[in-house]
Amino acid sequence: MGFPHTTGDRPPEQQADTSETTIEQLRAELEQLRDRLRTTAAIEQAKGALAERLRCGVDAAYTHLLQLARDSGISPLDAAALLFTTEARDGESPPAPRSPADDAGQAASPAADAGQDAPPAAGPRPSTAVPAGRSPADPRVCPRPAPDDLLEQFEHAQRLGNLGCGTWEPATGASHWSEQVYVIFGRDPEEGPLPLDRLAAVVVPEDVPLTAHLVSTLVDGREPVDSEIHIRRDGETRELRLIGEPVVDAAGRPMAVRCVYQDVTGWRRGERALTASRRQLEQLRVDEERRQAIDMQRSILPLPERVIGKPGLRAAIRYLPAGILSRVGGDWYETSAIDGEGVFLAIGDVSGHGRTAAAAMARLRNGLSGLAFTGAPPDRLLSWLNRLTLHWPTSLTATALAGRFDPETRTLTWAQGGHFPPVLIRDGKATTLDPPDGMLLGAVDDAEFGVATTSLESGDLLLLYTDGLIERRDRDLQVGQDLLLRVAETAGSNDPETVLDRVLSAFGAPNPNDDTCVVAIQIV
Repeated sequence: MGFPHTTGDRPPEQQADTSETTIEQLRAELEQLRDRLRTTAAIEQAKGALAERLRCGVDAAYTHLLQLARDSGISPLDAAALLFTTEARDGESPPAPRSPADDAGQAASPAADAGQDAPPAAGPRPSTAVPAGRSPADPRVCPRPAPDDLLEQFEHAQRLGNLGCGTWEPATGASHWSEQVYVIFGRDPEEGPLPLDRLAAVVVPEDVPLTAHLVSTLVDGREPVDSEIHIRRDGETRELRLIGEPVVDAAGRPMAVRCVYQDVTGWRRGERALTASRRQLEQLRVDEERRQAIDMQRSILPLPERVIGKPGLRAAIRYLPAGILSRVGGDWYETSAIDGEGVFLAIGDVSGHGRTAAAAMARLRNGLSGLAFTGAPPDRLLSWLNRLTLHWPTSLTATALAGRFDPETRTLTWAQGGHFPPVLIRDGKATTLDPPDGMLLGAVDDAEFGVATTSLESGDLLLLYTDGLIERRDRDLQVGQDLLLRVAETAGSNDPETVLDRVLSAFGAPNPNDDTCVVAIQIV
């Protein structure tokens, strides 16, 4: 135990004055530390109660507490007091309200390797001197410790919090450090304290400009600073919090600089580990949701392994999940032969992604497939499907194209609700069919849908597709449509499998943000 190391030659009288000043400073700082301990105790009590209430770990509880404080615009201490005032002990009132800025240090800078929360920057605190009219023997009054005890307690507090303090006088170059600062910097006490204007010599190169700016701000007496820098110590990089304030005379001229140094390496490592764990858990959740959605899609939309034959046509299908894991969508298709009614063809896309979209897709597809057996025309089918979309429990929109192919007349009667019209490939030329009127499903209750009739020939090939094929965030929609027509014309074949392979190859990797469904239908 000893007084902070001091540089500069001074007469004995000044050294005595300095010692007395140091003792008074240590007393004030000890009072601040005691108040911080009380604050920390309140936060810890709130964390424990919240962890029990939410049935989670204390770290997760503290995260909830900080989020509540942030969202409410108050400090974590006030949030704790508001949440658990009824749980306070008899005769103990909640701490006085603070602004978020007052407690920013407490929320962001806990003790480093000790793994404890660092207390917030403290302002003036009430004295612990014995009030008038009370006996020193009053059990509610703690007598002021002796100076030596104060110094010992202060040194313990610095060691436990892995922090220390120091001062520097720019005019004389005199400086002093408390003993813990030497430990933080890994510096031999025999070498004396490192002057603040030489701090840049021990920081990593990337932090030199920041460190120079912080020192300049303090020396010029402009304002306090509170920042984190990285220093090199014993061959490793340590993360250091620097809190400093300038000391000015009555005329506002800077006289000295007071600093607090805290090694927050352990805390930051813990934060990064916690962040990595959260990301890992979130990725696991996303992966599981994607797996469930894909399983649902595969059970509803089994992909044929080869070209399927229907009366008067052959069809091939491709379904590509979105490139981003969490973007599984609600694309669907249907090709089914109906006795006496030819072949029912449909394709659609439900808004949204994940299990919700997959579930909505299943409802709409199954509903439309069942309605198709009534023999109703495609425009009426879409009108019914629109009503079904509107009665989904949550807000939902969708696009769809539905048609009936008559194999005897080779006629396609079709309607669309906000969906891309088919592409017709005939004699090496690709064109987009003119769509009948029809709007997005789920937009309005009384939507009306037109109907179109297209005469087809043997050898014709139709492409039905969802927007995931041609739409990209980095490309205009018209560019995607033009590319599809160009590739369809140069496919050099009317075999549905071959055409699909060349189309998907031309568009490259799966759409990262949306599923893609393409159906190629060859008229025989």
